Amino acid sequence: MPNHTLTRRRTLSLTGSTITAGLAGCVTNGTDQLTNNGNTDEDETGASQDDSDGDHDHEVEHTLGHPEEHIEVRMESDDETHHFVPHAVHVELGGTVTWMLDSGVHDTVAYHPENASILPSASDQRIPDGTDPWASEIYDTEGESFEMTFEEEGIYDYTCTITGHGHRGGGHHGGHQSHESTGMVGRVIVGDPDLDPDEQPAMRPPSSELPEAARHELEQFNDQTRDALNDH
Repeated sequence: MPNHTLTRRRTLSLTGSTITAGLAGCVTNGTDQLTNNGNTDEDETGASQDDSDGDHDHEVEHTLGHPEEHIEVRMESDDETHHFVPHAVHVELGGTVTWMLDSGVHDTVAYHPENASILPSASDQRIPDGTDPWASEIYDTEGESFEMTFEEEGIYDYTCTITGHGHRGGGHHGGHQSHESTGMVGRVIVGDPDLDPDEQPAMRPPSSELPEAARHELEQFNDQTRDALNDH
């Protein structure tokens, strides 16, 4: 992936009680980009490589069950499909995730009732109890990024709220599906969380209020998370 000049970068720290935010200067990503030619839905390590319909190929390598200190997630659009790449990532407690815009118009918004004003389906909470949700700005320039440091162990699900021509909201906008409706959802696993659904809302079956494609992806995340963490 080529280096890009970052025009905006928003940095947050997520804890059990507060989120602090600020603007940072122009930086470059300090992690190496790993590639893999696998085209399967899930590889033998539990890493998500591609969707089951085979319509797209994400050349990434990330193994759930082996948390990293920092991970970059690309936000991509290709024709009518939209994706976070990798879909599911695993960071250490206190680890950082950077969402980098690669193509299209995107944001990253946690599933939590406090975000329901911009994402109606966010009323289905899918982050740990007692943690505050995040909602990034809308990014439309390649290389823009949003960064979060996760200080609470747990599982965090999120989506992109964009519809139509760069608008926010659920369902359809101007005849266009939301990116969530196409299955653009993601997961961050932090540390070594208890997988009991009573402890981790993200491990519960997704609500019927969510779009079908999003539900399908989240169900796959749950299977991959159980396989990876139970074997770890």
